[in-house]
Formats: sequence, C-alpha cells, structure tokens
Amino acid sequence: MIRMYPLAIDEPIFLRKIKRYSREEFPIYRYVPGIHPHPMRDKEGHSFGIEENEIEKWSVENWKDNQEYLYGIDLYNNHYYWESHEAWEGLWRAVKPHSKPHKFLQGLIKLSASVLKIRMAKQVPMDIVGAQRLAKSGFELLESIKNDDEIYMGVNLKSHLEKMKRYLEPVLKDMIIEVDKEVPIIKLNE
Repeated sequence: MIRMYPLAIDEPIFLRKIKRYSREEFPIYRYVPGIHPHPMRDKEGHSFGIEENEIEKWSVENWKDNQEYLYGIDLYNNHYYWESHEAWEGLWRAVKPHSKPHKFLQGLIKLSASVLKIRMAKQVPMDIVGAQRLAKSGFELLESIKNDDEIYMGVNLKSHLEKMKRYLEPVLKDMIIEVDKEVPIIKLNE
C-alpha cells in the first residue's frame, strides 16, 4: 500500500527532545482531519480496531501513576493534539461534571484542540475561528482552577497559561501561525 499522507517521521518540524512521562508508544502519524485517515473509523487508521479503555474511576491525588493522563501529556507535548484529546477524554468523562478535575481536563482538551485547529487552518483558513473559540474557552476553564490551585495535577497553571497566551496571541488577532516546536509544552512538577 502506498501512503499519501505524512507520518510522524516525515515531520521534522515537530521534533524536540523532551522528558517523557508515560511508557506508551506514539502512533505512526499525528492525525489531522482532511489529511490523514481517521484513527479509529478508517481501516488505515493508526488505532483502528483497538478497544478504547473505559475509565470508571480515578483520583486526582494519584495523577503521577495515571498512565492515561501522563500519556495525554506526552502526546500533547509531541504534537499529537487529536490523540491527546482522546487520551484525556476518557478521564474527563469519568469525573463529576463541573468539578475541578472535569474543568482542568476540559481546559487541556480545548487548548489541544485549538492548536489542532490552527494546524488545520493552513488548509481551511476558517478553522482559525474554531481555534480562537477553543482557546478562549480553554483559558477560562484553566483560569478557574488556577484561582484555587496554582499547581494542579503537576501542572503549574500560571506558567503554562502565560506561555500559551503568548503563543496564541496572534491567533486571537486572526493570524494563522505555524504549529511547530515553539508550541509550549506541559511540564509536570513531580
């Protein structure tokens, strides 16, 4: 079979040496709608036929041992924005709506989706509107947590939000920017 889309190894713009928090391997490509086969629905997708883990309960206090959470961080830090969203979504669904962990994960998911939308805007410029909406909503959710806890589940919210706001500032002014190694990573305070 001849592939017609970029694989992770074909994207040197995203390569950076950063600390890993999980033991999971990365998918063969970073899913971008309109460019790659859908990871779960398409037979050529990198996760086709793999059962999703149903997460029933987890504890904020044990975040250091939560492989789904840590894998989501690793995926995000390595530009797998759709995949990080998927990793965190199961955790998000398993907690009480409107609780701190719910808002925190939803904020991370929205910021990750925002960066994915920026990447998509290179092909479809109107996706910048979605990126703006997701970024604003993600910021609001994480700001609401930061007011109570500066560090939450290992993330220094003040520092991360400042970096993300600087990075996304041009997007909020209707500019389409490069998604590359300059996207702020999430560093965990262990």
